[in-house]
Amino acid sequence: MRLFPLQPAMVPLFLYGLLCVPSITPHSAGLEGTSQTFEKIEENEDNSITIHNLTISGLSSNDTKKNIFLDSPVHLQLECIFNANTSQLQNFNVTWKHGDEEIIRNLYQDNNTGEWRTTLEVFVADVNRTGNYSCVFSSTSETKATFHIKVPPVLDGGKTLVVYNGDSTILKCNSSIYKPVEWLWYKVSGNEQVLLNVSSKFSKYKQVNKSASVTKLNISDLAEGDSGTFVCKAVFKIGESEGQVHVKVLSLMGPLKVFLAILAEVVVLVTIILGYEMLSKKKPSEDDEKSEEEQMTQLKSEENGEASTTRQRKV
Repeated sequence: MRLFPLQPAMVPLFLYGLLCVPSITPHSAGLEGTSQTFEKIEENEDNSITIHNLTISGLSSNDTKKNIFLDSPVHLQLECIFNANTSQLQNFNVTWKHGDEEIIRNLYQDNNTGEWRTTLEVFVADVNRTGNYSCVFSSTSETKATFHIKVPPVLDGGKTLVVYNGDSTILKCNSSIYKPVEWLWYKVSGNEQVLLNVSSKFSKYKQVNKSASVTKLNISDLAEGDSGTFVCKAVFKIGESEGQVHVKVLSLMGPLKVFLAILAEVVVLVTIILGYEMLSKKKPSEDDEKSEEEQMTQLKSEENGEASTTRQRKV
Protein backbone atom coordinates (compact mmCIF):
# COMPACT_ATOMS: atom_id res chain seq x y z
CA MET A 1 0.00 0.00 0.00
CA ARG A 2 1.39 3.42 -0.97
CA LEU A 3 0.70 6.94 0.28
CA PHE A 4 -0.20 9.60 -2.27
CA PRO A 5 -0.07 13.22 -1.06
CA LEU A 6 -2.94 15.43 -2.21
CA GLN A 7 -2.15 18.51 -4.26
CA PRO A 8 -3.97 21.73 -3.31
CA ALA A 9 -5.91 21.74 -6.57
CA MET A 10 -7.40 18.38 -5.67
CA VAL A 11 -8.92 19.44 -2.33
CA PRO A 12 -12.29 20.69 -3.68
CA LEU A 13 -12.85 17.44 -5.51
CA PHE A 14 -11.92 15.45 -2.44
CA LEU A 15 -14.50 17.34 -0.40
CA TYR A 16 -17.16 16.15 -2.82
CA GLY A 17 -16.02 12.59 -2.24
CA LEU A 18 -14.52 12.03 -5.68
CA LEU A 19 -10.98 12.56 -6.89
CA CYS A 20 -9.92 11.99 -10.47
CA VAL A 21 -6.14 12.29 -10.59
CA PRO A 22 -4.06 11.61 -13.71
CA SER A 23 -0.59 10.53 -12.72
CA ILE A 24 2.55 11.14 -14.77
CA THR A 25 4.72 8.62 -13.01
CA PRO A 26 4.74 4.83 -13.35
CA HIS A 27 2.97 2.82 -10.68
CA SER A 28 4.52 -0.20 -9.02
CA ALA A 29 1.21 -1.82 -8.03
CA GLY A 30 0.75 -5.47 -9.03
CA LEU A 31 -1.25 -6.29 -12.14
CA GLU A 32 -4.38 -8.38 -12.14
CA GLY A 33 -5.74 -9.85 -15.36
CA THR A 34 -8.81 -11.42 -13.80
CA SER A 35 -11.32 -10.30 -11.22
CA GLN A 36 -11.29 -11.28 -7.56
CA THR A 37 -14.82 -12.09 -6.59
CA PHE A 38 -14.65 -11.71 -2.81
CA GLU A 39 -12.19 -9.26 -1.31
CA LYS A 40 -12.42 -7.37 1.97
CA ILE A 41 -11.33 -3.74 2.16
CA GLU A 42 -10.66 -2.31 5.61
CA GLU A 43 -11.40 1.27 6.60
CA ASN A 44 -8.49 3.62 5.99
CA GLU A 45 -8.26 5.55 9.22
CA ASP A 46 -4.91 7.04 8.19
CA ASN A 47 -6.36 8.43 4.92
CA SER A 48 -4.19 6.08 2.88
CA ILE A 49 -5.28 4.87 -0.54
CA THR A 50 -6.23 1.30 -1.43
CA ILE A 51 -5.23 0.46 -4.99
CA HIS A 52 -7.10 -1.86 -7.33
CA ASN A 53 -6.17 -2.44 -10.95
CA LEU A 54 -7.33 -4.38 -13.99
CA THR A 55 -5.46 -5.19 -17.21
CA ILE A 56 -6.89 -5.11 -20.72
CA SER A 57 -4.99 -7.03 -23.38
CA GLY A 58 -6.44 -5.24 -26.40
CA LEU A 59 -9.56 -3.80 -27.98
CA SER A 60 -10.61 -7.27 -29.11
CA SER A 61 -10.42 -8.74 -25.59
CA ASN A 62 -13.45 -9.50 -23.43
CA ASP A 63 -14.58 -7.00 -20.83
CA THR A 64 -12.75 -7.42 -17.51
CA LYS A 65 -14.57 -7.22 -14.17
CA LYS A 66 -13.68 -7.10 -10.49
CA ASN A 67 -15.86 -7.09 -7.36
CA ILE A 68 -14.87 -4.87 -4.43
CA PHE A 69 -16.90 -5.31 -1.23
CA LEU A 70 -16.74 -2.45 1.30
CA ASP A 71 -18.14 -2.39 4.83
CA SER A 72 -16.55 0.95 5.79
CA PRO A 73 -15.67 4.26 4.10
CA VAL A 74 -12.45 3.96 2.10
CA HIS A 75 -10.33 5.97 -0.32
CA LEU A 76 -9.81 3.92 -3.49
CA GLN A 77 -7.56 4.32 -6.47
CA LEU A 78 -8.86 2.41 -9.47
CA GLU A 79 -6.40 1.83 -12.28
CA CYS A 80 -6.83 0.33 -15.75
CA ILE A 81 -3.81 -0.86 -17.75
CA PHE A 82 -3.96 -1.19 -21.52
CA ASN A 83 -0.93 -3.16 -22.72
CA ALA A 84 -1.69 -3.56 -26.44
CA ASN A 85 0.20 -1.78 -29.23
CA THR A 86 -1.62 1.51 -29.86
CA SER A 87 0.65 2.86 -32.61
CA GLN A 88 -1.72 1.62 -35.32
CA LEU A 89 -4.87 2.80 -33.54
CA GLN A 90 -6.71 5.92 -34.66
CA ASN A 91 -8.26 8.37 -32.20
CA PHE A 92 -7.37 6.14 -29.26
CA ASN A 93 -8.90 7.49 -26.05
CA VAL A 94 -10.36 6.46 -22.69
CA THR A 95 -13.41 7.49 -20.68
CA TRP A 96 -14.29 6.80 -17.02
CA LYS A 97 -17.94 6.23 -16.12
CA HIS A 98 -19.89 5.78 -12.89
CA GLY A 99 -22.88 3.79 -14.06
CA ASP A 100 -23.93 5.57 -17.26
CA GLU A 101 -22.56 8.94 -16.15
CA GLU A 102 -19.29 10.04 -17.75
CA ILE A 103 -16.79 11.25 -15.14
CA ILE A 104 -13.44 12.11 -16.71
CA ARG A 105 -11.03 11.41 -19.55
CA ASN A 106 -7.57 10.53 -18.29
CA LEU A 107 -4.87 8.65 -20.20
CA TYR A 108 -1.09 8.56 -19.92
CA GLN A 109 1.74 6.28 -20.97
CA ASP A 110 4.12 4.53 -18.58
CA ASN A 111 7.61 5.55 -19.64
CA ASN A 112 9.18 2.34 -18.31
CA THR A 113 6.82 -0.31 -19.69
CA GLY A 114 5.15 1.51 -22.56
CA GLU A 115 1.74 0.53 -21.20
CA TRP A 116 -1.14 2.95 -21.28
CA ARG A 117 -2.70 3.62 -17.89
CA THR A 118 -5.65 5.54 -16.55
CA THR A 119 -6.54 6.13 -12.91
CA LEU A 120 -9.51 7.29 -10.92
CA GLU A 121 -9.53 8.12 -7.23
CA VAL A 122 -12.82 7.95 -5.37
CA PHE A 123 -13.68 8.30 -1.69
CA VAL A 124 -16.53 5.86 -0.98
CA ALA A 125 -18.27 7.44 1.99
CA ASP A 126 -21.82 6.15 1.49
CA VAL A 127 -23.98 3.96 -0.70
CA ASN A 128 -24.26 6.71 -3.34
CA ARG A 129 -20.57 6.20 -4.15
CA THR A 130 -20.96 2.46 -4.69
CA GLY A 131 -21.89 0.94 -8.03
CA ASN A 132 -20.01 0.28 -11.27
CA TYR A 133 -16.92 2.27 -12.20
CA SER A 134 -15.75 1.54 -15.74
CA CYS A 135 -12.78 2.63 -17.82
CA VAL A 136 -13.73 2.47 -21.49
CA PHE A 137 -10.95 2.25 -24.10
CA SER A 138 -12.10 3.03 -27.63
CA SER A 139 -10.77 3.48 -31.15
CA THR A 140 -12.18 1.57 -34.11
CA SER A 141 -13.72 -0.75 -31.50
CA GLU A 142 -14.31 -0.61 -27.76
CA THR A 143 -13.51 -2.58 -24.62
CA LYS A 144 -13.78 -1.82 -20.93
CA ALA A 145 -12.84 -2.87 -17.42
CA THR A 146 -15.40 -2.52 -14.64
CA PHE A 147 -14.95 -2.29 -10.88
CA HIS A 148 -18.14 -3.38 -9.08
CA ILE A 149 -18.11 -1.60 -5.70
CA LYS A 150 -20.73 -3.14 -3.43
CA VAL A 151 -21.97 -3.39 0.12
CA PRO A 152 -21.22 -6.94 1.37
CA PRO A 153 -24.07 -9.41 0.77
CA VAL A 154 -25.98 -11.25 3.49
CA LEU A 155 -25.59 -15.01 3.24
CA ASP A 156 -27.85 -17.91 4.28
CA GLY A 157 -30.92 -16.15 2.96
CA GLY A 158 -33.51 -17.67 0.63
CA LYS A 159 -34.07 -20.80 2.71
CA THR A 160 -37.50 -22.22 3.60
CA LEU A 161 -38.02 -23.81 7.02
CA VAL A 162 -41.00 -26.13 7.58
CA VAL A 163 -42.04 -26.47 11.23
CA TYR A 164 -45.15 -27.45 13.19
CA ASN A 165 -47.53 -25.57 15.40
CA GLY A 166 -46.13 -25.14 18.93
CA ASP A 167 -42.51 -25.83 17.93
CA SER A 168 -39.51 -23.49 18.21
CA THR A 169 -37.00 -22.65 15.49
CA ILE A 170 -33.85 -20.61 14.87
CA LEU A 171 -33.31 -18.39 11.81
CA LYS A 172 -29.73 -17.53 10.91
CA CYS A 173 -27.94 -15.03 8.66
CA ASN A 174 -24.28 -14.06 8.31
CA SER A 175 -22.11 -11.61 6.41
CA SER A 176 -19.01 -13.79 6.04
CA ILE A 177 -15.86 -11.83 6.94
CA TYR A 178 -17.61 -8.46 7.07
CA LYS A 179 -18.79 -6.84 10.29
CA PRO A 180 -22.03 -4.83 10.27
CA VAL A 181 -22.58 -2.06 12.77
CA GLU A 182 -26.00 -3.54 13.58
CA TRP A 183 -28.30 -6.45 12.72
CA LEU A 184 -32.08 -5.94 12.44
CA TRP A 185 -34.87 -8.49 11.96
CA TYR A 186 -38.15 -7.77 10.18
CA LYS A 187 -41.33 -9.67 9.29
CA VAL A 188 -42.87 -9.04 5.88
CA SER A 189 -46.50 -7.95 6.13
CA GLY A 190 -48.04 -7.23 2.75
CA ASN A 191 -45.76 -4.71 1.06
CA GLU A 192 -44.14 -3.58 4.28
CA GLN A 193 -41.40 -4.81 6.58
CA VAL A 194 -42.34 -4.68 10.26
CA LEU A 195 -39.46 -4.40 12.74
CA LEU A 196 -39.63 -7.23 15.29
CA ASN A 197 -39.59 -6.52 19.00
CA VAL A 198 -36.63 -8.60 20.17
CA SER A 199 -35.89 -6.66 23.37
CA SER A 200 -39.01 -7.45 25.43
CA LYS A 201 -38.72 -10.43 27.75
CA PHE A 202 -42.33 -11.32 26.91
CA SER A 203 -41.66 -11.40 23.17
CA LYS A 204 -41.58 -14.73 21.34
CA TYR A 205 -38.69 -13.36 19.27
CA LYS A 206 -35.17 -13.36 20.72
CA GLN A 207 -32.18 -12.09 18.76
CA VAL A 208 -28.78 -13.62 19.44
CA ASN A 209 -25.66 -12.21 17.78
CA LYS A 210 -23.04 -14.90 18.18
CA SER A 211 -20.47 -12.61 16.60
CA ALA A 212 -20.46 -9.33 14.70
CA SER A 213 -20.90 -11.16 11.41
CA VAL A 214 -23.54 -13.70 12.54
CA THR A 215 -27.09 -13.12 13.77
CA LYS A 216 -29.75 -15.57 14.92
CA LEU A 217 -33.46 -15.15 15.62
CA ASN A 218 -35.07 -17.59 18.05
CA ILE A 219 -38.83 -17.97 17.61
CA SER A 220 -40.75 -19.90 20.28
CA ASP A 221 -44.31 -21.26 20.42
CA LEU A 222 -44.84 -21.06 16.68
CA ALA A 223 -48.34 -20.63 15.32
CA GLU A 224 -49.69 -20.76 11.78
CA GLY A 225 -49.75 -16.95 11.83
CA ASP A 226 -45.95 -16.98 12.03
CA SER A 227 -45.71 -18.35 8.50
CA GLY A 228 -44.18 -15.91 6.07
CA THR A 229 -40.94 -14.16 5.18
CA PHE A 230 -38.44 -12.89 7.74
CA VAL A 231 -35.79 -10.34 6.71
CA CYS A 232 -32.35 -10.06 8.32
CA LYS A 233 -30.78 -6.68 7.57
CA ALA A 234 -27.08 -5.92 8.01
CA VAL A 235 -26.36 -2.23 8.59
CA PHE A 236 -22.85 -1.25 7.48
CA LYS A 237 -21.16 2.16 7.72
CA ILE A 238 -21.70 2.83 4.01
CA GLY A 239 -25.01 1.09 3.39
CA GLU A 240 -27.29 -1.86 4.07
CA SER A 241 -27.89 -5.31 2.67
CA GLU A 242 -30.45 -7.94 3.56
CA GLY A 243 -31.37 -11.59 3.25
CA GLN A 244 -34.64 -13.46 3.58
CA VAL A 245 -35.67 -16.63 5.38
CA HIS A 246 -39.07 -18.18 4.64
CA VAL A 247 -40.97 -20.00 7.39
CA LYS A 248 -43.96 -22.30 6.91
CA VAL A 249 -45.81 -23.42 10.04
CA LEU A 250 -48.05 -26.49 9.66
CA SER A 251 -50.87 -27.57 11.96
CA LEU A 252 -50.54 -31.01 13.55
CA MET A 253 -53.93 -31.81 12.02
CA GLY A 254 -52.46 -31.30 8.58
CA PRO A 255 -50.41 -34.53 8.47
CA LEU A 256 -53.19 -36.33 10.37
CA LYS A 257 -55.77 -35.35 7.75
CA VAL A 258 -53.51 -36.64 5.01
CA PHE A 259 -53.03 -39.91 6.90
CA LEU A 260 -56.79 -40.32 7.45
CA ALA A 261 -57.52 -39.62 3.78
CA ILE A 262 -55.01 -42.27 2.70
CA LEU A 263 -56.41 -44.71 5.27
CA ALA A 264 -59.96 -44.13 4.00
CA GLU A 265 -58.86 -44.81 0.42
CA VAL A 266 -57.19 -48.05 1.53
CA VAL A 267 -60.32 -49.18 3.42
CA VAL A 268 -62.54 -48.48 0.41
CA LEU A 269 -60.16 -50.35 -1.90
CA VAL A 270 -59.97 -53.36 0.42
CA THR A 271 -63.77 -53.42 0.76
CA ILE A 272 -64.21 -53.45 -3.02
CA ILE A 273 -61.70 -56.27 -3.42
CA LEU A 274 -63.29 -58.42 -0.68
CA GLY A 275 -66.79 -57.80 -2.05
CA TYR A 276 -65.70 -58.82 -5.52
CA GLU A 277 -64.12 -62.01 -4.17
CA MET A 278 -67.27 -62.90 -2.22
CA LEU A 279 -69.45 -62.37 -5.27
CA SER A 280 -67.07 -64.44 -7.36
CA LYS A 281 -67.29 -67.37 -4.90
CA LYS A 282 -71.06 -67.11 -4.51
CA LYS A 283 -71.83 -67.33 -8.22
CA PRO A 284 -70.17 -70.77 -8.81
CA SER A 285 -71.99 -72.10 -5.72
CA GLU A 286 -75.38 -71.08 -7.11
CA ASP A 287 -74.48 -72.60 -10.47
CA ASP A 288 -73.55 -75.85 -8.74
CA GLU A 289 -76.88 -75.92 -6.86
CA LYS A 290 -78.80 -75.35 -10.09
CA SER A 291 -76.82 -78.11 -11.77
CA GLU A 292 -77.62 -80.56 -8.95
CA GLU A 293 -81.33 -79.69 -9.08
CA GLU A 294 -81.37 -80.26 -12.83
CA GLN A 295 -79.65 -83.63 -12.37
CA MET A 296 -82.17 -84.68 -9.68
CA THR A 297 -85.06 -83.63 -11.88
CA GLN A 298 -83.64 -85.54 -14.80
CA LEU A 299 -83.13 -88.65 -12.64
CA LYS A 300 -86.71 -88.46 -11.35
CA SER A 301 -88.06 -88.13 -14.86
CA GLU A 302 -86.01 -91.11 -15.98
CA GLU A 303 -87.23 -93.15 -13.02
CA ASN A 304 -90.81 -92.19 -13.77
CA GLY A 305 -90.31 -93.20 -17.39
CA GLU A 306 -88.92 -96.60 -16.42
CA ALA A 307 -91.82 -97.20 -14.01
CA SER A 308 -94.37 -96.39 -16.71
CA THR A 309 -92.68 -98.79 -19.15
CA THR A 310 -92.76 -101.60 -16.54
CA ARG A 311 -96.50 -101.19 -15.93
CA GLN A 312 -97.20 -101.33 -19.58
CA ARG A 313 -95.34 -104.63 -19.88
CA LYS A 314 -97.25 -106.16 -16.97
CA VAL A 315 -100.53 -105.28 -18.52
